[in-house]
Amino acid sequence: MESRVGSNIDPEVALEKLHQLQSEGGDLGAKYWLDISQLLKQAAEFQERTLSAEEKLRQIRQVVADKGASSV
Repeated sequence: MESRVGSNIDPEVALEKLHQLQSEGGDLGAKYWLDISQLLKQAAEFQERTLSAEEKLRQIRQVVADKGASSV
């Protein structure tokens, strides 16, 4: 997972720390930190999808703008 969830958060480092906390947390703590880890992974995936959608939208807008300029 290469994307950055926030401007100062590296998901790999965060997931490593969460795994450490999960190992140290006992049954309830382990479940809690596992859930947090899954949320972090999902956030990174959603960010990647958002960035991809924004890029596609930018490309579509460029195509529409180019077609509009050529029809004038």
